[in-house]
Formats: sequence, structure tokens, C-alpha cells
Amino acid sequence: MKKGTVFIALLIFTFHTLSAQLTFFVDIQKSSSITINGTTNLISFKLSQGGDKLAKRNFIINATQSQNKIVLSQNEHSISVRDFNSTNKLALRDFLKLVKADTYPTFHVKLNYFEVDPKVINRDISKANASIDITITGKTKQYNIPITSNREGELYILKGTEKLNIRDFGLTPPVEMMGLIRVNEWISIDFNIVCKINTYKNPTEMNALNTLKKQSL
Repeated sequence: MKKGTVFIALLIFTFHTLSAQLTFFVDIQKSSSITINGTTNLISFKLSQGGDKLAKRNFIINATQSQNKIVLSQNEHSISVRDFNSTNKLALRDFLKLVKADTYPTFHVKLNYFEVDPKVINRDISKANASIDITITGKTKQYNIPITSNREGELYILKGTEKLNIRDFGLTPPVEMMGLIRVNEWISIDFNIVCKINTYKNPTEMNALNTLKKQSL
């Protein structure tokens, strides 16, 4: 499993002229982020993880398209639980305890496919629905997440939000201070992925790509 491939997958739909198969080189920028937003009966809290936490941010990957659906040669991603941070240290501590970080140090995400909306595609913006399996503490749930990609110069910026109920993963919202503070069972996960994407089609480009691939091993 290569860390980061799902984020690449979610960006490739920006290339709506994708042929039967195409090879991509993707460079995920440090300005990317994943954010978990939650609330208690008293306050809201935010946990975030930056693009610099990815073990590897440069990838070579193949994508294939059938009608409006796109699938990849690699489609799984692991997120290190302890790489999240927060200005609310108590919220971060409780979060790590809630998701049993010592036993389950990573979340797992698997992209089944994503389906492009042909009505919302132009040079600078695209929309799609991503079918994704999310695994937390060993329990897996499937979601269909609306994705939007915007192009700004040489960068592609992908954004999406999904609301989750932590009880779906067998987790119980924590209660603090003898019941005075209760955590809401609903959280939202926001992602903002910024990257550069290059495609390779002809033999000259593919030779250069193969050289780059060997250097990255």
C-alpha cells in the first residue's frame, strides 16, 4: 500500500479527457490538509494534519476510465492517527483515546471508484462523487463523497467534506467531568488537497517517466 494514492485518485478526475488508460505523475504540496471537526455541548474543536506529514508526496500511477467512472492501479491510503494536531490539547488527547491509537495507529481509506459529473466540467473546475471505504478501529463503512476540483495556474485544488457518526465504527462519544461535557457523536472530515499533475502519453515521455520511477524507488 502506498501512502497518498487515494488523494491522487481524487484529483485525477480533473483530467476529464482521460483516455482508456493514462499515466500520471503527481506532486502533492505541503499546503494540503485533512481536518476533523467536532463539537461538545460547550465548545467546538478541530484536529488537523498537514500535507508535510505524508511519508511520500510524489507518485506515478495509472488510471483507466469506463464511461464516467475512473479507477486506479493503486487505490488505498493509510492516515497516521498520531500525526493529527490541535490547539486544544485535551480534545487531541481524548481523540487519540477514543480511536484507540495504541491499538489502531492508522485509519484506512480505499477508493472503489469515482464518477465524474459530465454536466460540471470545464478547463478549471470539475465535480465527481467518490465511492470510498473508510476503516476506523477495524470497522469499515462505505460513503459517497461529493468532490470538487479547481485549477489555479499549475496547481489543482481538491476539496470535499463528509459527515460521519462515530457510533458507526463502534465508538462511544466520551463524557468528561462527570457528565458536564459530552462529545457529539457526529464529526465532519474536510480535506483540501493541493497538487501538481502531469500526464504521459508518448514514448519519449514514458522513457523519462520510467527513469524517474527508478530514481524514486
